[in-house]
Amino acid sequence: MRTNHHLPLHELRRRRSRRANALLLALGATTTLVVAGGTLLVSIAQERTATEQAIVAAQARDASTSGAEDALARLATDPATVGSWQVDLGGPLADVTVVDWGDNDSDDDGDGAADEADEQTYLSVVSIGRANELLDGAGFALDRRARRASSTTEVILQRTVLDISANQAVYVDDANASFKFSGSAFLINGNDTNLDGSAGPSAALPGIGTVGNPAGIKSQLKSNQKDKVIGLGGNPSVATVTDIDLTATMDALKQLATVEFNGPDDSFSGELGDLEGEVPVVTWAKGNLKLNGNTSGCGVLIVDGDIDFNGTFDYAGLVYVSGAVRFNGGGGGKNVRGALFTLGAVTGNDITINGSVALAYSSEAIALVNTQLSSGVQIVSWRRR
Repeated sequence: MRTNHHLPLHELRRRRSRRANALLLALGATTTLVVAGGTLLVSIAQERTATEQAIVAAQARDASTSGAEDALARLATDPATVGSWQVDLGGPLADVTVVDWGDNDSDDDGDGAADEADEQTYLSVVSIGRANELLDGAGFALDRRARRASSTTEVILQRTVLDISANQAVYVDDANASFKFSGSAFLINGNDTNLDGSAGPSAALPGIGTVGNPAGIKSQLKSNQKDKVIGLGGNPSVATVTDIDLTATMDALKQLATVEFNGPDDSFSGELGDLEGEVPVVTWAKGNLKLNGNTSGCGVLIVDGDIDFNGTFDYAGLVYVSGAVRFNGGGGGKNVRGALFTLGAVTGNDITINGSVALAYSSEAIALVNTQLSSGVQIVSWRRR
């Protein structure tokens, strides 16, 4: 066996060169693994950072939305709510501010005037959601090592302001309307009547009002029925009144509807608002509606078609009908305190009154609707950034 001591010089140099190359290869491979491992660690760290930031950003957005929703809830309870407060969501926070455009000395709608009539019914809500973010005494965000984010939700609201009025107990849009008066158990009363049946404070109005010559409607009343339409002007109290754009009025009120029938033909018995508690709702039937059994309610009833009152009906508020109105005999008394408006039927009788029917103008009922239903707000715009 030959040792290195017995090898020729050139053989020793060749072997050393091979070892050096092998060492270089090993070092190169190790370096590649180290670089690859380092790159992987950087990638994982970056992905984790992005994930953590996304979570914090989502928390800020959720906080911002929650703050705006808290403002809407407060305004639903008290429409006069303004000012600033903080909502603590168990970590994330929302700084909320509600501003009344009509009383802030600012040109909020950008028309060059501050607090003018156009701004009186508008409010703005700004909710800034913050996650892992602290503010100093001046309201500036403090620099922190933790991931932090903020998000702002801006909402423009409009107060619901109703100013419904009536110039008669029953309004018919067509002076040539066809009535069918059966018997003499009905009463159409233009004298102001409170909800408890006592006399109201307002001046008397016509029992029936129309936009044209009322002679045609008067002629449809038999002699024993003329004193069943009372109010301003003697019996029968049928008079010309100011024209009303019923279609526009109905379309505007539909936006406030919280009870809807989808049509084309619906039947109902039950409550349409709380008559006893005097809590009104807006009901919208998108077609013909039949009220059967015992039905009571309070508020505004809008019918895009014909309406049949078949059972007992007791209602305080306003009834708007685009088609025929039929108070059918039997089933109990039918009472409306407030006002009734109709465009009339396409064919046949516009209004049928049969049985025990009492339709009375009531300023108290109308004021109740205006006051109670003016207590809400509607969202005009919602923007988050």
